[in-house]
Amino acid sequence: MNIFDDDWLVAAAEALAAMPSQAGASAVIDYVVAGSPDGKVTIGVTLTDGQVTAMQTGKSKDPDIVVSVKYEYAVEILTGEMSSDAGYMNGALKIEGAHERWMLELRPVRLAAIEALAPVMADTAT
Repeated sequence: MNIFDDDWLVAAAEALAAMPSQAGASAVIDYVVAGSPDGKVTIGVTLTDGQVTAMQTGKSKDPDIVVSVKYEYAVEILTGEMSSDAGYMNGALKIEGAHERWMLELRPVRLAAIEALAPVMADTAT
């Protein structure tokens, strides 16, 4: 399975479905990944109380947050080699929209997501 392909999205959605609930941690987030083997990829994620309730390829209708990242940094974040906080601080991530919500309110959700995705990433070609 290759990162961001259809099989990966199915496996990722299944892994993320088991994330714990976190009241109030809700947002629609588009992750825009530039320079992937398939070119520019956008993945829309809907969080409701800390749980991923929808995930699809392509832009969301009205995202609260848009996270732009180059492919190599996305891989580093998804494999745990770099935290999303460090990625933001060093300029690897660009955040548009509800910046404060992404940085503060959704931080526990981001950490839980990376942990939930670890088994998926272990079976993923990057």
